[in-house]
Amino acid sequence: MATVQHGRRKGSPKTQPSQEAPAPSKEKILILSSKEWQAIQDRKNNKLPSDVQLAIDLQKDRQEKHEQSVNQVSTWGNTIVGKRNKRLNARRLREEEEEKARQKLDIEEAEIKAAERKAAIEHAKKLQYYQTDRVKGFHGALLLSEVIKEREAQIELKKEIDNAMKNADDHLLEWEEKQRQEAARVEREKAEVRSKQSAELRKTQYEQAQEKRRLEIAERVQDIEEGKAIQKDVEQFHKEQEAKIKKREVKAKDLKKTYDEHMELEKMIKEQQKIAEKKNEREIKLYANAKKKMAELRKRREGELFQSFQDHQQAMVNHLATLIKEQVDDEDSRIAQAVAERDAKREAEEVAAKQKRVNMQKEINKHRLETMNANELKQLQTNQDQSLDLQRRVCEDQAYFQEQDERNKGRTMEELEVQSILQQQAADRAKKFQMERHSELEADKRSAQMVKEEEDEFQRYADAVIETAKERGRPVGPLIKAKNAGAGGGNGPIFEGKSNLRPSYQANDAYGNQLPRFANGAAKRVNELSSTSKRLGFVW
Repeated sequence: MATVQHGRRKGSPKTQPSQEAPAPSKEKILILSSKEWQAIQDRKNNKLPSDVQLAIDLQKDRQEKHEQSVNQVSTWGNTIVGKRNKRLNARRLREEEEEKARQKLDIEEAEIKAAERKAAIEHAKKLQYYQTDRVKGFHGALLLSEVIKEREAQIELKKEIDNAMKNADDHLLEWEEKQRQEAARVEREKAEVRSKQSAELRKTQYEQAQEKRRLEIAERVQDIEEGKAIQKDVEQFHKEQEAKIKKREVKAKDLKKTYDEHMELEKMIKEQQKIAEKKNEREIKLYANAKKKMAELRKRREGELFQSFQDHQQAMVNHLATLIKEQVDDEDSRIAQAVAERDAKREAEEVAAKQKRVNMQKEINKHRLETMNANELKQLQTNQDQSLDLQRRVCEDQAYFQEQDERNKGRTMEELEVQSILQQQAADRAKKFQMERHSELEADKRSAQMVKEEEDEFQRYADAVIETAKERGRPVGPLIKAKNAGAGGGNGPIFEGKSNLRPSYQANDAYGNQLPRFANGAAKRVNELSSTSKRLGFVW
């Protein structure tokens, strides 16, 4: 059992210690049962009633069991969903195998393409090699040898024709007969080849048609089986849908029942809340009545205090009136006493003023002495400060001169460092120039080596072509002339100092480079005035 008590409100006057608290009345005591007290505590702590909490726990447990059942069924393989998953997995594996086969085929095609690209690159290199000046010149010589051979063959043919014209008729008839027999033989061979190819083509087409028909039959059977399986799955799906609809209806009924129970429970909770609100309103009314009574008591107490203050003020007024009356009766004596007191006060003031002047003079003398001592001390301190300032400035000057010396030393060191850096840079430039020159020499060596390798390759190629021309009975004189060593297309001797070049003339600069092959007007005039049309070596 609990009791509700009302204490002192903030701002209300405290009760006097001598007064006793009034005895509580029956209206100020509220008795609550254990259920009501528990309901008040639940509302205070925002807790749900036990039956509502039980319903929520049952719903949560039902949901967890449903999820557990769904997870367990999803792993079974003898259900419709499991069979469908098996088919899907089989299809996925089949597609993966097909993809692997396609990837293997792609790799083989890539290898074939790479081989084709390699062959194309080799062909392009060969064509590029054939476009060089020396090879083109050599091929020109080869063409010249072919032309010479063809000319010789034409001359020989003309001789044979002249000889054959003597017995042209017999020879012509014999030649026509040979040509006819040869044509008949070639035609028979072609007919046999066409017959064999036709037979092979018919056989291949028949086999392809049989294979295509077999594949169509197999695909049709597979489509029928898949259609039956799909129809079976559809029927099973409709059955599952009907079962789900029935299950959903049962679930809806259960949900409606649960909802009705929940609404009834909310209705009961609202009724309990209304009852509790009525109890709270009753408690608030009791509290308001108690507060009203306390306000009346406080007002009554304030009236009593105000009345006691008025009584005390009236007593003071009466006392002052009595004193004033007594003062009027004794006024004359007080006047005489006041005059005597005034004279005594005046004498005391004069004595005090005289004593004050003496004390002031003493203070002035004392202040003068203190001021003189302070001035002397200040002068002494000033002298000391000046001496210290002089010493400080001397030290600063010494530090400044020392800093200047250090700066001069640092500047000297920097100049030495700059000089060493410049020397190092000059050495680096010289070293770089030597390295560049060495690199140029190495590049010239590599270029000479490459020219030598190209020359060797050309000589091997030319030797092979000349050997082939000899075997075929072609004249090799132009080929041997084009095969002569030395690149450059010139007619002079080989220039050993510049990668075995064969320049058109031997004029070159200090680095071995050919000078231009043009002649200006003066050289032309010299040639015109001379009796010869050949150049005399003037190139200016």
